[in-house]
Amino acid sequence: MAGLQELLEAIAALPEAERADLLARLRELYGAPPPPRQMDLGLTSPDWTGPADYLLVFDGGSKGNPGAGYGSYALFEGGRPGAVRRLDFPDVMTNNEAEYQTLLAALDELLKTLGPRAAASTLEVRGDSSLVLQQVLGHWKAKEDRMRQLRDDARARLRQLGKWRLVQQPREDSVRVLGH
Repeated sequence: MAGLQELLEAIAALPEAERADLLARLRELYGAPPPPRQMDLGLTSPDWTGPADYLLVFDGGSKGNPGAGYGSYALFEGGRPGAVRRLDFPDVMTNNEAEYQTLLAALDELLKTLGPRAAASTLEVRGDSSLVLQQVLGHWKAKEDRMRQLRDDARARLRQLGKWRLVQQPREDSVRVLGH
């Protein structure tokens, strides 16, 4: 196990561009991320249990809380590897706001790519943010106006898809896919 830890530390020490290139090559070799060790939150459209046409893995955070926001996401189509998109947000925000902003950016890209096909497409969204996933589903309240707006924006985008489900996965699974 010590060898693995040393390897992970060496990868983490690489400059960001080299690390991103290495992770992209690994995704090409090994394809889409493995099925998540998900927590069952009952996060699915009412009549859908099959495989998804698209998979979205997202994560966000801030340097300081609040602080400079950042995020990344990867979209996979039919199990084929997807490129990781890195985001830096110009505003000071909390970790939760960065998670939402990343999810919204990813959904915007997917909806733009799909166009009219969105209404017939299925999407599985994976993330490690309990707050975002639970608020989008309505299991947890969004107490502040800005969080309610982010939640409502995410719901509006998801409603444009045929079917969708949200899956909470452990943080290490998000890191494995996204590299942070």
